[in-house]
Amino acid sequence: MFSKSSVFVVVVFAAFVSLGVLLLPQVGQAQCVWDCDLGSDPSFNPWGNSPQSQLDIAYCLDRDCVANLKDKNNNPIFTGNSIPVPLVQQEQDAFPCPGTGDVTISGNVVALLRDNHGNLKPESAARAFLFLNIIGVNCTVDPADPNNEKTILSRVIQPNTSRTLVFGASSSITILAPTSSTPASLSTPIGWTGCPSNKRTGLLTADCSFPLGIVEFNAAQLQNELPQTLTFNLGEVYRAVESTRFVGVRDCKGDANSTDPGTIACSTGGGESLALFTFPGNWAGAQNHTINPNSGNTPFDIVTPLFNLIVIDDPAQPIMATANDGPQVATTGCFTQDNQQTLRCFFTATDLLPNGCTKNQPVIVLVTGNILGETVGFQSHDNPTCAK
Repeated sequence: MFSKSSVFVVVVFAAFVSLGVLLLPQVGQAQCVWDCDLGSDPSFNPWGNSPQSQLDIAYCLDRDCVANLKDKNNNPIFTGNSIPVPLVQQEQDAFPCPGTGDVTISGNVVALLRDNHGNLKPESAARAFLFLNIIGVNCTVDPADPNNEKTILSRVIQPNTSRTLVFGASSSITILAPTSSTPASLSTPIGWTGCPSNKRTGLLTADCSFPLGIVEFNAAQLQNELPQTLTFNLGEVYRAVESTRFVGVRDCKGDANSTDPGTIACSTGGGESLALFTFPGNWAGAQNHTINPNSGNTPFDIVTPLFNLIVIDDPAQPIMATANDGPQVATTGCFTQDNQQTLRCFFTATDLLPNGCTKNQPVIVLVTGNILGETVGFQSHDNPTCAK
């Protein structure tokens, strides 16, 4: 679901939502929904938000979406060593299933403006933080699941439902001013109307928050703003289906540089995604290992009982790796290790870290691909220490 006409659209690249299996009944501390990480939809479309004060927000939920973004000349905006790696998680508060409780979607994202012709503005690229707290989510057993284990999470509103009972007051997207640690591709965000900016250059000078949520609809407005669709029920603002790994949100936003939910206005935005499978990984085949940016072919172990379901021989669904927001690098080969329930893939460290790394500092290594021969993706990660 994407926003309607506006002068600017903000495109945000959100990272992942971990996935831990929901069992019945489910009671305990806050936990990942299924495995936790969110990807983009199969077309790598960004999410969106509604126009307010001549500004609209849309956001991608994974690196594939970031890499798919084009400027007005249809050229990739992020290429080579400059593609940011988002990370957003979806967590369920402690409540039984069947039952009702809260779900939080949050994480580091990347944002761009888009003009009223639908063109993205590369000069506006910025880091951002997404936080959505959905209140009163209903957890039910999926009637199509013969084992009564897979679940559906849903939040449906009725006419005149108070906005404060649907999304928590802290729900927001915050555009982050650049710091010394900001990646170069996100270090000069320009053009954020309504946000603290340098009057001469337009450069963002301080963090700028937009509240996210919903408004009170009468029956006719509810039918128009939150209609029945192929993926959402009438009045549904949040839906997550474990069997298909679908996750969708329909929400709106408020004024720039505000945390007041009372400024929120609609038409409805939001978006849809497919949750990723998330697995641990071991660089060089061992936990807490070191990574030498000058080394050649090195193994990375993807650790999961589903190791033999990962696609390894389809060039249309390659296994790729990144390190510290660097370039995306294809594996030089993979094979299964049945006794250890791992898939071992090889990557060249010099390709992953063309700019090196800082000695004794952790390096974020992400390995991605597809599983079950379908469009559903996975993420495996490790944080080895830089050796030199």
